[in-house]
Amino acid sequence: MESYDCDVVVIGGGLAGLSCALYLAEKDKGLKVIVLEAKDRIGGRTLTEQLNAADGTKDFWDLGGEWVGRPQPHLQQLLHKFHLDTFNPVKSHGGTPVTPVPQLSIQARLDIAQFTWKLQRMRKRLASMDIRSSVEAVTWDGVTFESFCEENLWSQDSKDLIESACRCMFGLATGEMTLLYFLMYVQSAGGMEIFSKPIEFSGRECRVKGGVQQLASHMVQKIGKKNIKLNQVVSHIVQANDRVRIVTTSRVQISCSRVVLAIPPHHAASINVSPPLPSTKLALLKSVPLAFLVKFAITFEEPFWVTDSAGGKCYGFQSVVEDEERGPVGIVYDATSARGNPALAGFISSSEGFEEEPKRRKAAILDLLEDVVGPGVRNVVDFRQRDWSKEPYNGGCFLKSLMPGTTKYFNNVLRESVDRIHFSGTETATVWCGFMNGAIQSGYRAAAEVLYHLRPHIIASPDPEPESTRDNEAILFPGDPPSSPMKRAAYIALGAGIASLIFLLFTSDRVPKSRFVNSIRLVFDR
Repeated sequence: MESYDCDVVVIGGGLAGLSCALYLAEKDKGLKVIVLEAKDRIGGRTLTEQLNAADGTKDFWDLGGEWVGRPQPHLQQLLHKFHLDTFNPVKSHGGTPVTPVPQLSIQARLDIAQFTWKLQRMRKRLASMDIRSSVEAVTWDGVTFESFCEENLWSQDSKDLIESACRCMFGLATGEMTLLYFLMYVQSAGGMEIFSKPIEFSGRECRVKGGVQQLASHMVQKIGKKNIKLNQVVSHIVQANDRVRIVTTSRVQISCSRVVLAIPPHHAASINVSPPLPSTKLALLKSVPLAFLVKFAITFEEPFWVTDSAGGKCYGFQSVVEDEERGPVGIVYDATSARGNPALAGFISSSEGFEEEPKRRKAAILDLLEDVVGPGVRNVVDFRQRDWSKEPYNGGCFLKSLMPGTTKYFNNVLRESVDRIHFSGTETATVWCGFMNGAIQSGYRAAAEVLYHLRPHIIASPDPEPESTRDNEAILFPGDPPSSPMKRAAYIALGAGIASLIFLLFTSDRVPKSRFVNSIRLVFDR
């Protein structure tokens, strides 16, 4: 049996685990840190791949986490640290942003307005309550968001838009999450104001030139390749006296002082821990189900979806994709690369009834897209897809919901340490929970907890905010006019899908039903 001895073991080589290891390595270069990753690659839910492009070369597209926004301080800080440039698909290609003519009825707009106002009042009550003991929180945790929508929305158009937004944001239907779970995300965003904020404050403003996975590669360089162990599936964690022993299925044994679990909750629950984790903690880890999404990227010779009616090309196309039987099943958007190679990308809910075999799923995706963007979608240069529900040791994307009755424990209990075991991962974040920024924040927080115990002279608090993120507004988008300071780090944390889609509640086009599409909503990034 291969044996190692170190100070800290980080289980998980995604953004959470790597940011945790990076934080530790930079705060105390004398700490010996080992990262164990079950897969044969680092990066977790980020994955950049090369596709054949219109210019005859290979270009980069992300099949995992992709979008970057200025309200994401931890992600922005890392991009700045490693000199990774971002680009706005509209501005970078000289595009003219276009906003569709609003065609929602006055009744539907009033419906959405009163619905948003009601959720805002509930969010404010949530901010002042202890959700573990509040009777009202327990009630909200026993009601699905779908039931709440049915009771509080009048028009079917409003219900359809909310359903579309939730599926594209969470990879889940409104019936698959509780009202409390939804409100928790609104609370982390700072309020319902996010619904009326422009695209640049939604977290979907920019993409990373060359792909997001570069972040993981840069962190590995700083941590040290020799400290990253791939293909190491952890089977046992044993706490005894002042040490922790980790054993993998490939018969590697490591002794350390502290261990950080930076993996999806359900995988953390599958590890044999001795002494056992508290029953509440274990039950919560097991209760987080998977969100199933397939992400795709398609390259073309020409951006046939781009209009030129205003004398300039109009990039930024986005549309909800709907199936006649299952309703909204995904989203498609303009993914033209930084080098100007035309592409469409998006994701489809890998729900029951959708094609699972890759070739048949490709055909189904092209069928759906043809009804959205026309026959030009058949002129494919290259096609790539990733079914994240089938990703080993990952367990789905994007966000994960909780079983009814367990949301009141999320995410305080989820991130609470147990003796020498600490918990990280985007699901434990308090800012942009479920996204890349949340993963990084959770890694910093877990690292701070470890340092607080091992090196108390280095850190005064177990939950510090990295200083480099406080002034991130100055480093995010040089040349942009200054916006209000980052007074609340979680101001826009409800995220990409729901922000952009619900922002369009007042700018949504409706078209008649076709074979696959009930409604199409277009949005052009501002």
